[in-house]
Amino acid sequence: MKRLLLTTAIVLAPCAAFAGQTPADMIATLLPSVVNIATVMNETPAPVAGNMASQPTASVTYGQGSGFFISPAGLIVTNRHAIAGASQIFVTLSDSTRLSACLMAAAAQTDIALLRVNAGHPVPALSLADSDGLRPGDPVFIIGNPLGLGGTVTEGIVSARDRNTPQSGFGAFFQLDAALNHGSSGGPVFDGYGHVVGIATALFSAPNETGSVGLGLAIPASDAAFVVKQLLDTGHLQLGWIGAHIQPVTADLAAALKLPDTHGAIVTEVAPDSPGARAGLAAGDVVLAVGAEDMAGPSALNRTIAASKAGSVLRLTVWRDGEKRPLPVTIAELPGDKPGAGGHSSAPLCEAPVAPRADLGLVLSGLTDDARDRLGLDDKDSGVQVLDVVAGSAAADRGIAPGSVIQTVERQPVTSPADVQAAIGAARAAGHAFVLMLVRNTQGLAWVALPLASAAKG
Repeated sequence: MKRLLLTTAIVLAPCAAFAGQTPADMIATLLPSVVNIATVMNETPAPVAGNMASQPTASVTYGQGSGFFISPAGLIVTNRHAIAGASQIFVTLSDSTRLSACLMAAAAQTDIALLRVNAGHPVPALSLADSDGLRPGDPVFIIGNPLGLGGTVTEGIVSARDRNTPQSGFGAFFQLDAALNHGSSGGPVFDGYGHVVGIATALFSAPNETGSVGLGLAIPASDAAFVVKQLLDTGHLQLGWIGAHIQPVTADLAAALKLPDTHGAIVTEVAPDSPGARAGLAAGDVVLAVGAEDMAGPSALNRTIAASKAGSVLRLTVWRDGEKRPLPVTIAELPGDKPGAGGHSSAPLCEAPVAPRADLGLVLSGLTDDARDRLGLDDKDSGVQVLDVVAGSAAADRGIAPGSVIQTVERQPVTSPADVQAAIGAARAAGHAFVLMLVRNTQGLAWVALPLASAAKG
């Protein structure tokens, strides 16, 4: 598969605090970043022998899910199972705008998919926060599309961490009691500060029950950020794997195993003929460290293994029979995810964008009517719209934000992304240390000098 050219920057830092706002105010601010996902699935029954006139005809079924923007350029993260089998995907925004979506990439083993829409303007994006500090009892709330109702908020607490299921090939879920129903899958889970700490993914119901009984699972945002980056970089997952299922070490387990503390991850099962099995890893072993790095718990160990390349050797330190033992394990690639869109979906695949470029961290587009209205520009006003800004780039460091409009570069008017790129190239060729831009945002006009030596090519 072609490498996906990333012209959108996902933001991995926690979002801004909502100091002084009520919960309702905070939710009102977050709602426009959450989308409802509708899928169309065309099912053609297998042909049967006999008269062709009596053959069964294709049927159409529909599905519902949730998702949220992680880039102002229209990049959406959701669950893979929310779009599996879809021939068409539609996204509805909080203002009822309905857009067709294309599938960028998906991964079965992690149940994460990336979609893209073209809204014609920058969209409000959320951040994937660090979820490692989440604890049982912490308050959380979900915004999603349960039962197709759209824009629904439910709240609760984190019930437990590091939940594994037979279907989880990577990482572990956290459990929550906030109501999660069919159609909520893919929606963001927020902590009490408005940070995205997870992706609502699965619900458990009693026999003969189909709705929420307060047993939901979510993918931790820290794990999701790792997966999203790989999907954007390569179009598929290349996760390290040793074939071990693990769980946290509790105080009781530590006492029973004569461990000095509760750090590490205890092995519950090792897959036959897996790298772990071949290395001699066994159920009951506690992985304390990888190389010189201590493993605080299952999440840290899972991400360390996943980030390792196939063929490399991880030197584990395990606790067995009351003592530490070295155990080298040769990493294999996690089976199940192959290059491609990662699933049984026949939805339109996103083509790798040809342009715009992200020189100096700027992802640019032509000036839209929406941008003109928002900034009070007349038809005679020219400029180039900033669609997105790459995190950590020169443009981001100088405060240029998505939705801004660049009106001049080196004091010359610009009317297209090509004009901006040409002016930047000319400044480089002339040996300039900075390129000067006049940028308009909702606060007015401002001169910005971007350093050319730290150009961010993305």
